[in-house]
Amino acid sequence: MSITSSQRTQGPDAPPTSSNAPVIRHRREDRRIWLYVLPVSAVFLFVFIGPLFYTGWTALHETRYYQIGEFSGLNSFVELFTDPDLPRSIRSTLVFSLGALVIALPAGLLSAIVLNGLHRFKRSVRSLFLLTWLMSQATAGTIWLWFLNPNFGPATAITTSLGLGPTDVFSSPATALLAVTLITAWWSYPQAMLLFLGALQTIPEELRESLKVDGGGVWHDFVNITLPFLRNTIVSVVVVLLMLYVQMVTIILVTTRGGPLGATETLSMRVYNQTFNDFNLSGASSTAILLFAINIILTLVAIRFRRKESL
Repeated sequence: MSITSSQRTQGPDAPPTSSNAPVIRHRREDRRIWLYVLPVSAVFLFVFIGPLFYTGWTALHETRYYQIGEFSGLNSFVELFTDPDLPRSIRSTLVFSLGALVIALPAGLLSAIVLNGLHRFKRSVRSLFLLTWLMSQATAGTIWLWFLNPNFGPATAITTSLGLGPTDVFSSPATALLAVTLITAWWSYPQAMLLFLGALQTIPEELRESLKVDGGGVWHDFVNITLPFLRNTIVSVVVVLLMLYVQMVTIILVTTRGGPLGATETLSMRVYNQTFNDFNLSGASSTAILLFAINIILTLVAIRFRRKESL
């Protein structure tokens, strides 16, 4: 009876296994992994890479009523950065985004702290806090457009009864931008609340109990325990909300459409107006690429900050 070289190497007590069995097993595992990777990659290419490539291609060509014409190079970007209305759009975007963030961030944190401290009716109260975020942006904008209507809105009835006259907030550039900012913060703060609430529930209760034993109060609890544990969450919430505000269109579209006098025309609203009102697809694409660059910068800042915190 003949003995193969593999059996001589393994010895008499080793089990008789095939030498290429691990290779076959690894190939099967690789095929299984590709079964998951390929659909995700296809969706990523279709949803993200494809539109991004088409936007860049459109920005480099002349367009007329959604028809792509001759290659124009960087003309659309030159027109974008030399447009006298661009600084106004950037200023409106900054005021709108930072203003809504300044309101929504502390409101979400305070609401999360209140909910985390409740022991009874927590689910019911949480549902009440989430009502504004559960409605669509179009619904939220429509509700406030009706409420602040200068002719028949409830706010006008209240201010008229107080002798202050009708509430015509959407006719003035300053008040219109303030109103849109407040509406956006009112709609979006529950998103920050949910993120903060999840982070608050990970704080060890032993730390709070030891602080109480040492005589620490509510303020010491907030400064010495809550804020250090929520530092990374605060950065994440800031980035998420800023990305939301920079790209927001619907609430502005429903309430002011970018007016009056372009006071509420943020960069995202500028993309909408260029696409559907001016039919300037190449200009809208160049503005959209600028928005995309802003989102990349926000993401990189958040990643850099979180890396510093983890060191």
